[in-house]
Amino acid sequence: MTKHYDVVVVGAGIFGSCTAYHCQRLGMRTLLLEQFNLGHSNGSSHGKSRITRYAHTDPEYVPLVGDSYSQIEQLEKMRGEKLWNKLGLLWAATGNQVQSISGHLQAHNIEHEVIRGNEIPKRYPQFKFDEKWTGLIDPMGGVIYANKWLNAFQEEFKHLGGTIQENEPLISHDESYDSPLELTTKNGKYTSNKIIFTVGCWITKFFPHVNFKIKVSFLLSSFFHLTYLQPISLAVCYWKAKEENQRHLLDEKHFPVVIAKNLEKKEYYFALPDTDYQGAIKLVLDDGDELNEDLSHPKKNNKDFVDLPGKFITEHIPVVDGTKPYKVDQCKYTNSPDHHYLIGPVSSETSNILVGGCGSGSGFKTAPGIGRALAEMAAGKKTTVDVSFFSPSRFVTPI
Repeated sequence: MTKHYDVVVVGAGIFGSCTAYHCQRLGMRTLLLEQFNLGHSNGSSHGKSRITRYAHTDPEYVPLVGDSYSQIEQLEKMRGEKLWNKLGLLWAATGNQVQSISGHLQAHNIEHEVIRGNEIPKRYPQFKFDEKWTGLIDPMGGVIYANKWLNAFQEEFKHLGGTIQENEPLISHDESYDSPLELTTKNGKYTSNKIIFTVGCWITKFFPHVNFKIKVSFLLSSFFHLTYLQPISLAVCYWKAKEENQRHLLDEKHFPVVIAKNLEKKEYYFALPDTDYQGAIKLVLDDGDELNEDLSHPKKNNKDFVDLPGKFITEHIPVVDGTKPYKVDQCKYTNSPDHHYLIGPVSSETSNILVGGCGSGSGFKTAPGIGRALAEMAAGKKTTVDVSFFSPSRFVTPI
């Protein structure tokens, strides 16, 4: 007999796990489908650490971050578990970007501080910046314990009575205007009133007739191009201190979370303390190689995506050895043309099919807020946070 659910969420990464939790919390009988095992490393939600921050180049993100902070505070109290560590964020940039971000934070009454680039080493002695740079300190920035977030939302979803089916790929789904919708997986069939896709780079696999106009931006090139979804493989590099007596400067007590943007060179980096590997910071260039046709990682990342972070380290974090990374992991990275999320119905004609995606680079910290918003949409409720800015309707056109 075919099992029926109020909502089926496809994809159990951080977006899907938060969404399923909120659907079940709103009283909807929810199934969370995952094509791989839970906690797998084939997507974008694995690993021990991510950055959280209020600071953002666009003001629409600030309320989502605020909602997520509130949810995580409640979840920590409920579970008696530490899910993040408040370290402070250092955002260093050339040009006028910091002034723009500061304006957004002021508009939302978010505490922060703007300092000159040559003042950054006085605050954080690990770093070296000159007057071409400006720094912004966001005291609410910190490191997310990513694997713990993912596990927490999945466990709480199950505690509420939700069902998770792992290692069960979705093969096809019904896109009719009427409910219930039918889904066929490797193991059988389900019906559901709503389907929410939180599938990362697999999004166009399920919507081949829809043109999301996903843009792949190669920061090392002088042009952009439009194509069907071709997410990239990030070389996630970890770097050790030059000297053993400087190792402590890389831990969570001393090293902030960092975003650094050289706008003239179009080189963007992010960095975290040694949360993943003791004694080695994570510092990554926000760019990468195209995935293979089957959406798997290339066997090895382009040398530039390792060498450029090393050069940045040598120039700006002199206590770290930038000559060779301690370790290189890989992570799939999926963005939209304007680098903003997709949150909402796939189209106006299919309001019973929703999508949450294109969150690479900033989505982990907002996932609890995004999950709440998608669940509220599925329940026909007004969203707690206005997410209309992220509507897929801004891109979706029939092919």
